[in-house]
Amino acid sequence: MRKKLSVTFYYLLVIWLLLAIVSMRIPSYYFWLTGFFLFTTPIPLLLNLVYLFVWAWQRSRLVIMPILVVIITWNYYQRGLTLNFGENNKEVRAASLAKTVTLDVLSYNVRIFNTYAHLHDKHATNSRNMIKWVAENAADVYCLQEFYNEPQSSVYNSVQRIVKKYDKYYFISNTLINRVNGQFGMAIISKYPILNKGTIKFEKLTQNHAMFADLKVKNDTVRVYNFHLQSMSIEEQDIINTYREQDLFGKDLRKVLRRLKNGFIKRSYQVNTLYDHLKESPYPVIVCGDLNDVPYSYTYQKLNKSLLNAHTAAGWGVGSTYNGILPLLRIDNQFFSPGLKVDNFKVHHDVTFSDHFPLTATYIISPQSMDDSR
Repeated sequence: MRKKLSVTFYYLLVIWLLLAIVSMRIPSYYFWLTGFFLFTTPIPLLLNLVYLFVWAWQRSRLVIMPILVVIITWNYYQRGLTLNFGENNKEVRAASLAKTVTLDVLSYNVRIFNTYAHLHDKHATNSRNMIKWVAENAADVYCLQEFYNEPQSSVYNSVQRIVKKYDKYYFISNTLINRVNGQFGMAIISKYPILNKGTIKFEKLTQNHAMFADLKVKNDTVRVYNFHLQSMSIEEQDIINTYREQDLFGKDLRKVLRRLKNGFIKRSYQVNTLYDHLKESPYPVIVCGDLNDVPYSYTYQKLNKSLLNAHTAAGWGVGSTYNGILPLLRIDNQFFSPGLKVDNFKVHHDVTFSDHFPLTATYIISPQSMDDSR
């Protein structure tokens, strides 16, 4: 009887997982509950491993079922916990890279360099150090979200400190200019010439958008996208209140759920707009930005439909990118055309200036890979 119940529950578990995989392909503007349902995807994946180990321990022939599920859904396991066993000989790898053209890309949500008073200390030390870290980073290309530049400031004159000081090319897409002529938006900064550039607008009444720049990398051209999708709009204090203050539990929980629903729907529209643009690119693409959604989501799945993810291809572990009280959130990403290759990927968890961690990756640009990407 116990064995029968165990097998029955396992079948339900597989159905749960299949429904989650199907739901990743349904935009939230069609059925917004899928956004909440997809948060549960890691549960059936983990329980499947539990069944695998238990049945293997019992030497049951039933173990073949969870083994097959792992094989079939390995891509989804990799999204949650990436295991890449690459080349350990650094000298061999360095020699190999020396024979190719590479592109080092930094992607970072800099949270307007903490310009607001409640985000920085008296002397703006954190802001100064963040801009200094970005400026001195050895990347060939920077994709910065929530960028801020205040030309007359000695602290927030980020274009002067990051771009002009190091003689780089740049494209800034402004969404707002404040009373002190401070510019809010996003930026693509490159050591390579920018041949073409543009902004991709989403729906009205939002500052979220995407931008692109075609870079002349030696004898080839690569299109780099930088994007920032709709925020989850969840304040950490709201989450704390739902647990600590009984009187506010219902009110704050409803507010959190309402904002999540709104974000699911808006990001579904926005990622479709971005995808429709990038699929028409005449060049191989590298797509960087703040997805504001987890790997088990429609937005992630949409980009992963025709692009590879740098973390799953060359990273290690969970790869969490959010620097806050919510653990293990990987909401910032770099994607790239299948014909390109990524040599390494890193989330800089030691860089804690912003509420996001910076991401860096090295892409291999070669004539063969460029041909394969077209």
